[in-house]
Amino acid sequence: MTTLSGIATSRGLVAGPVFLYRGDGEVPVPEYVVEAGREAEELRRFERAVADTKRDLESLISVLRERTGREDVRVFECHLMFLEDPTLEEAVRQSVTVDHINVEAAVKSFVTKMRAQFTRMNDAYFKERVRDFDDVERRLLSSLTGFAQDVHLELKVPSIIVADDLTPSETVRLPRENVLGFATNGGSATSHVALLARAMAIPAVTGLVNVTSQVKPGTTVILDGSNGTITINPDKATVDLMESVLSHRSAAAKAEPSGVPAGTLREGGDVLLFANIHPGVAVSGLKDIGARGVGLYRSEYLWLNREREPTEEEQFEAYREAVVEASKLSPDASITIRALDIGGDKTVKGISAKENNPFLGNRSIRYLLSNVEVFKTQLRAVLRASAFGRTYLMYPMVSCVEELNEAAVILAEVKRRLDEEGVAYDRNMPVGAMIEIPAAAINADAMAKRVDFFSIGTNDLIQYTMAADRSNEAVAHLYQPTNPAILYLMRRTIAAAHRHGIKVGVCGESASDPIVGVLWAAFGIDMLSMSGSYIPVMAKLFRRLSRSELDEYAALVNSMDESSTAQDVFEACREWMERKIPDLDDLMI
Repeated sequence: MTTLSGIATSRGLVAGPVFLYRGDGEVPVPEYVVEAGREAEELRRFERAVADTKRDLESLISVLRERTGREDVRVFECHLMFLEDPTLEEAVRQSVTVDHINVEAAVKSFVTKMRAQFTRMNDAYFKERVRDFDDVERRLLSSLTGFAQDVHLELKVPSIIVADDLTPSETVRLPRENVLGFATNGGSATSHVALLARAMAIPAVTGLVNVTSQVKPGTTVILDGSNGTITINPDKATVDLMESVLSHRSAAAKAEPSGVPAGTLREGGDVLLFANIHPGVAVSGLKDIGARGVGLYRSEYLWLNREREPTEEEQFEAYREAVVEASKLSPDASITIRALDIGGDKTVKGISAKENNPFLGNRSIRYLLSNVEVFKTQLRAVLRASAFGRTYLMYPMVSCVEELNEAAVILAEVKRRLDEEGVAYDRNMPVGAMIEIPAAAINADAMAKRVDFFSIGTNDLIQYTMAADRSNEAVAHLYQPTNPAILYLMRRTIAAAHRHGIKVGVCGESASDPIVGVLWAAFGIDMLSMSGSYIPVMAKLFRRLSRSELDEYAALVNSMDESSTAQDVFEACREWMERKIPDLDDLMI
């Protein structure tokens, strides 16, 4: 028995046989001289290959959205951007027309240079992007040469995929029903396997260095995605222990009461649990997991992969459908639609301008206020949809009250126009602000006077406060939800909201963290919104706790010394949770 340690990438505990994945192999690349006068014909081959590859990627994006309901499709959207980069086209054109090199060799030469350039970078995140070049290169060359890229995987039984690494396309092509988990030599918390495994709720461990050399096809392994370990050829005692843990977890799950709304406390009230979704995700499926509604509807997905802005009617139909379906979840269910949130890592073809620092640029509410007609069109569509059920609207990335004031003037103008046209809508539709920028949290009192609710986007709030991109492994250790500065901003925002009589929720990833999400509830958060797959887990935790215990939890953290580190706070929180819920790990199914 051998146990290897890597990076805990996607939580979960599974056991099964190894399927050793070797990848597609090298695509044969011919090299020859293009005869004079045939350059145009050669370039047309390149154009057709690019068009075919784009269609293939767009198909993969569609499949991924259906399978994950997450934002991880941006991996493939980056591939599309690479294909559309004029630098690639110009390099190939130069090679063909000046050097008379065939397009296969030209593509190979260009990607090799890009790969070397990114490999030399010190930034771990950019090094990880080398896999993007590998994936796009393989697709282009496969189209140009006719080399069959599809792999027919003979997974006869559910297995754990062990590989050196996986490209995004390889990961998505794997048959989900027979994939128990992923274990790779390479990769990181920001690798494509990591992103897609979390999106598909598949346990994964990456960064194992040499796992492929230590297993054979069919070898039995135990993969623990929570602790970042893989045990090869486990002995009977280890297998028995794992089976006992899984049996205990299964029994705990069955013992959970059914028909109890998600977020109900053992006594003393509840914490409303909502779901984060985007267009194309079925709202009706949220009823079975007890979701109280939709806390974050990512409207920007209506803009992605389009050649043009969606019309008012297209937006209205999408919003109306979601509003109607959400209203069926419970008598008081609601849906909160986030206004167009583009910029940073979410780019939209045709409207996202190139900026030196897009994360600090003309994004989200700033973009809408500088593109008023786009804003008005969306406001009209949302207001019209509000006639069909309880609809909330929230503005993303608000940084100052001036933005809220300006947005209010535009909204009032749109309402007046709808009144003149005799169009039905909810005249009292609640409007809120997302608190994602430290300036907004610090000035929360002034913000609270101008909106009907707050929704804290902890992903960006933490990143902007700590000046650390959590997708960049070099600084990922600074992404600290329990950092005293973050706790201060959270408490300040919650207190300001309640002073002014408005509700406040969290829609960032930390809402689904069993330690941190419960802490936010202890601080007084009224609602938590998360990926639907995490709602049952959080619901189990809250059913074990009372309001008085949450007050105790908050008091513990509030009493900690100012010199406490983020790790000090987290460890104290975990110890408290384990005292209150001894089988905490068993509930994390």
